[in-house]
Amino acid sequence: MNDKKKVFLADCALFLAAICWGGGFIAGDIAVNYFSTFYILTIRFLAAALVTFLFFSRTIRRSTKAEIKYGLILGIFFFLAMPLQVIALKYTTPSKQAFLLAGYAAMVPFFSWIILKKRPETRAFFAGTLVLIGIGLISLNGSLSIELGDGLSLGFSVAYAIFVVLTGIFAGKCNPIGMSFFSYLATGVFSLIAALLFGDFPPSFPMRGVLALAYLATVSTAVAFTLQNVAQKFTSDAHAAILLSLESLFGFIFGVFLYGDPFTLRTLIGGLIVFSAVIITEINWKKQSKPGEATQTDIQNTESIEL
Repeated sequence: MNDKKKVFLADCALFLAAICWGGGFIAGDIAVNYFSTFYILTIRFLAAALVTFLFFSRTIRRSTKAEIKYGLILGIFFFLAMPLQVIALKYTTPSKQAFLLAGYAAMVPFFSWIILKKRPETRAFFAGTLVLIGIGLISLNGSLSIELGDGLSLGFSVAYAIFVVLTGIFAGKCNPIGMSFFSYLATGVFSLIAALLFGDFPPSFPMRGVLALAYLATVSTAVAFTLQNVAQKFTSDAHAAILLSLESLFGFIFGVFLYGDPFTLRTLIGGLIVFSAVIITEINWKKQSKPGEATQTDIQNTESIEL
């Protein structure tokens, strides 16, 4: 399989992951009505680890220290960051959170600059400004303060931008399937310890809540995160973030039209500004190169594929 086909398949995988996560905002909002934060994370990630092992047991059994090490790092990072998103859903709507989280796509180039020492292009700075404007429209109230749910969502957005950069680095150094499994396992085990410490186990298991947990574990985690981890082996962090941020669009559509979230013009305008910023970071404003002449973007993408 040639590199172009690999990149195309990676893009398709990232697009599918975005659709899965769009529905995950609704499933998460349902789950927090029945279960506590660490119980949700325990079931979500341990079940995701089990599903991944059932489908890729042969690959996982061949895992090396690299898959275990990088999976453990990502798992600990996610254990610390994921509660922000879960708790935030108690204080904001799925469609609103979807737009707020989309800001991570514009943040990724800046964290790549900090971590990988690769200065982003000028358009990234412009996109970052647009993201701030859009987030302001979505989250700031009349007193120019940010409500708790929106603030927690923004915190997770920053954390996820770092997660995308780290995933891109690690996926090029090991088998992403094995890394995914150990990251799910680590997040689930640490969440279980926290649930035991804080007595987070629920007294009952309503079917609506159980179905929401099942979606989060299988579709939003085992399927979507594995697709992301594998796809980032063949594309750049910034490009992956652009496609993954489409989850905001799907989250808004699902939230408003399927879940009955309130529709406000201000939220829509703010979300469109954020989404526009995401698109701007992907548009190639430079003059098209002549046949056989590689652009800087091509060189960067090639470097990413060869990691």
